[in-house]
Amino acid sequence: MELRRDEDDRMMRLYKASSEGCVATLDSLIEVDPFTLSKISVNPFGETPLHISAMLGHLNFTKQLLSYKPKGPKLAEELDFHKRSPLHLASAEGSTATVQALIEANKGMCFVRDEDGKIPLHYAAIRGRLQVIQLLIRSEPKSILENLNEGETVLHLCVQYNQLEALQMLVGSVKENNEFLNSKDQKCGNTILHLAVMLKQIETIKFLVSIPEMTRGANSILNKSGFTAFGMIEHLPKDFKCVQIQNIIQDVRLEDIRCLQTQKHDNPEASDSETARISCWKYWWIKFINHLKTYDVDWIKDRSGALTIVATVIATMTFQAALNPPGGVWQENTNTTELGHGFQCGKEDSCKAGTAVLPNLHSYEFIKFLAYDTTAFLASLTVIFLLISGFPVKFRLCKWFFNLAICIAVTFTALTFMEGVYLVLPTDVKVRVYIIYEGLFYGWNSMFGIVILLHTIRMLYEPVKEYCPKWLIQITRRPSRINIPLTCKSSSCLAG
Repeated sequence: MELRRDEDDRMMRLYKASSEGCVATLDSLIEVDPFTLSKISVNPFGETPLHISAMLGHLNFTKQLLSYKPKGPKLAEELDFHKRSPLHLASAEGSTATVQALIEANKGMCFVRDEDGKIPLHYAAIRGRLQVIQLLIRSEPKSILENLNEGETVLHLCVQYNQLEALQMLVGSVKENNEFLNSKDQKCGNTILHLAVMLKQIETIKFLVSIPEMTRGANSILNKSGFTAFGMIEHLPKDFKCVQIQNIIQDVRLEDIRCLQTQKHDNPEASDSETARISCWKYWWIKFINHLKTYDVDWIKDRSGALTIVATVIATMTFQAALNPPGGVWQENTNTTELGHGFQCGKEDSCKAGTAVLPNLHSYEFIKFLAYDTTAFLASLTVIFLLISGFPVKFRLCKWFFNLAICIAVTFTALTFMEGVYLVLPTDVKVRVYIIYEGLFYGWNSMFGIVILLHTIRMLYEPVKEYCPKWLIQITRRPSRINIPLTCKSSSCLAG
């Protein structure tokens, strides 16, 4: 019993010495019991003293521990409860000298995987330990090609943990391996460019699109959701970073066009008509898509409930106005001879029950009333239909059409009201009211025209901004929701 207590005490002292890096304590413990290191494997601790000293970067203690024969070098092969070796922990902490000592003790540990399939290089990449990455690659160049359990590469880990410098170093080591650069993970089928776009890492995207091997696959390699790396941006929540990514993508595509034109210049034997046709169509297609797109669609989503209510109210009012017109309807069949006072009941010379009364006195004005009412009714139904049908309002043209339908519904509801009021006024009042009516009519229509004009200019902002006066551009530009200045170096930057 006393002997067991002494062994436990020596083991506690050994672990304490490993945490403090005390070589003298280690030597004294080995001197008292030369088999101390052999007894480590039966202790209840998950880590060995070498795990602890390697993790804390105690170089001298680590070297001294590894120097004891025969058990010392074998400690480099011991794994903790998560199947991590001392080299895993040293690589994560970034102690280059300690990593070098462990590699010299057992070079094969560079390929040992933990329970998640990570090797020491993966730990170094996650923490951005550049010197350790260089050391591990120099020791075992093939370790860079080792994947995790779900197929992710070390490049995927660099993007996931936003380690751009580590990514640049690793890409430089495998730049000629196109298949590895564009490799997908098993779970989602994402390349590193897919992942960078999804995580909206602007600087990482800029670096990746500068690599020809990556840009060639950006528009062709699909993940398991069926999206390309550049196509993923259309399915992410829209914010300031989305605008920056769209600008990067647009610049890359325009650069492809310039490269095509340069290739034609360098290769005069190519068909002039074919090269011109491809480059021209590609250029104008890109311009067309980018001019149609908009990024401020939240106002429709935020107000969709209120717009549905307003459109429903307008549709109800205009429907009732058509069935119950101003002046009412005839209650029974009536002849013209019975009425007098200038009533004309049509070819059959009778006013049938259920038909409107006022068309017999003011046929032109009543037709205008019905035209306004019908237009407002159909426009409001159009708004309701667009809201419930999932109309793609992310495009400028679709958003403009939605705004047009709303404006028409409200405008013609107002015109229906004014025309209805005019129809039921007494004759001696109509002359004075007509002056007011005419002013309101032209005033409201002018406001309607201005609003639609501004929405039209906003839709065509990119094509016309070089020709519009500055005050008009300021009016049509929607204020930014965030107080971050957008600095653009070219006209390809999108409006806020």
